[in-house]
Amino acid sequence: MSSQDSSIDVTAEIVDALGRCLSDDSSTFACGGAIPVEKGEGSHTPTNDETETPVSDGSAPSSKRQKREGASEGSEKKGETEITTLPITIRWDSATSIEKLTLPLEDTVEEAPRLSKLIEDTKPASFGYKGKDIIDEAYRKATKLDPTAFSTTFCPYYAGIVDTIAQALLPNARLLQKHHGVKAELYKMNVYAAPSGRFKPHVDTPRSCTQFGSLVVCLPSPHEGGQLVVRHRGRSMTFDWSGPSDSIQWAAFYSDCEHEVVEVTSGQRITLTYNLYVSRGLGDLAGDCPTMDVQKLPLYQEVKGALANPGFMEKGGLLGTYCSHAYAHSTPEGARALPAILKGSDMAVYEVFRALPGVQAFVRPVLERLGDQEEFLEDHDGSDHDYLTGDHVGRSLGVVQLTETGGDEAQSLEDVYDDYDCDYTVINWLNDPKSNASNLGMVHLAYGNQATVEAKYSYCALLFKIPPYAERIKG
Repeated sequence: MSSQDSSIDVTAEIVDALGRCLSDDSSTFACGGAIPVEKGEGSHTPTNDETETPVSDGSAPSSKRQKREGASEGSEKKGETEITTLPITIRWDSATSIEKLTLPLEDTVEEAPRLSKLIEDTKPASFGYKGKDIIDEAYRKATKLDPTAFSTTFCPYYAGIVDTIAQALLPNARLLQKHHGVKAELYKMNVYAAPSGRFKPHVDTPRSCTQFGSLVVCLPSPHEGGQLVVRHRGRSMTFDWSGPSDSIQWAAFYSDCEHEVVEVTSGQRITLTYNLYVSRGLGDLAGDCPTMDVQKLPLYQEVKGALANPGFMEKGGLLGTYCSHAYAHSTPEGARALPAILKGSDMAVYEVFRALPGVQAFVRPVLERLGDQEEFLEDHDGSDHDYLTGDHVGRSLGVVQLTETGGDEAQSLEDVYDDYDCDYTVINWLNDPKSNASNLGMVHLAYGNQATVEAKYSYCALLFKIPPYAERIKG
């Protein structure tokens, strides 16, 4: 077997594996990210390019968005946004007073006693087992405060986390279609402290029929160990929040995911846990999602590994996936909204590919394949025609193309397709198009006893220009 044949086989095998990953709901069972903490409360003066959100007690804003310009050449990246947060304040009820702690600690010597006081005032954390709350440190060693006993200036809504979850996870949740948003309800504050703070593998019990997941926010407190490991259908993601305490870190996952907290070996791992419920509303974030770290998406490692394989698309080319969700990509309004409104696995795959060096990501309409048309197949039965291998990729979204071609007996369906303003190219597809996700793409005349009009449909597709392997290894 020649090296070229071997490369084709490897590419086909990897494309098939990536396609199976995308077709499975488990491709986006979890997501996460980090939000940098600004140093010094009140040290920042907002500019006209920033949006601040006040907190309820009238103190300084807990988080802010800043525009970050810049885009890689050839990729559809617009001015992106960077979110930061001010230090997080926690107030809680102690036996004889109301205590206050700000994280991260600026003066360890002076403020360490306050952290010790917080830990002292927490209670042993239980876990549910057969309808009962159980305390067993062999299974879970942690402490907690109920939301009635403390308050915090941190808000996952202001930080953009809830919008991110709504767009990344909710479209795949098997819930009523009338719900399109997320409500995050504060459930507990937990402290996993060294030595041996941990929580063995378990699956959470949903609190209601509308709960679809959990959000865990790790506050900036130095610790080692304590990794959150989330598993779903044979796949796993590890969120490692150990090390320096210079950011808020978070993870969200479905309720049916098994997860565990690995043993904390030093310091204190302090987290806020929120129950996630479906509600109304939807984000608008794909292509500008600063709170989510794409490396924390299950698909990321699969794609990264594929690009590192010398046998995968050795000479480069186009990789494509038909969108799993329906978008009005043939209308001007729908075109303007893309790619920002991509949902679920569509959003995940778009964010993953555009985050990898050298890969260019595009959203384009793809006309229903000529080689699948019954009329064309009848004319070319058994032939090796070029139009049996490639696709007609429209050059722009938001347009339904019109042509008078096709009304003459001498004009074939190939002539009609040749009038479509497109690039005809070969694409390595990761999946098949969904019939309920098509839009009107082209209207043309048809030959018959009298003049008739027929239509061809297009699918919204995500296309990724993969550089040759020799260029990929340079990055």
